[in-house]
Amino acid sequence: MPFHFHKRITLVPKLLHLNVGPHGWSLTLGGRRAHLTRDSHGRHGMAVRLPGGFVWRRRVRRRR
Repeated sequence: MPFHFHKRITLVPKLLHLNVGPHGWSLTLGGRRAHLTRDSHGRHGMAVRLPGGFVWRRRVRRRR
C-alpha cells in the first residue's frame, strides 16, 4: 500500500495557496470558479468551472 503526502498551505485566504507534495511544489492563484497554477517544473495551467458541473482546463506551454 503506497503512501502519498500532499499539503496545502494558505498564503492569502481565498486567493493564494502553496501546494507541497513528494514531487515538488505549486502555487495556485484564484478561487473556486477560476484559478491559475504554476509548479516547480515551470509548467503553467488554468481552470474554470462552468455551470452544469463542467470544468475547462488548459495547460499553457512556454516556447523556448
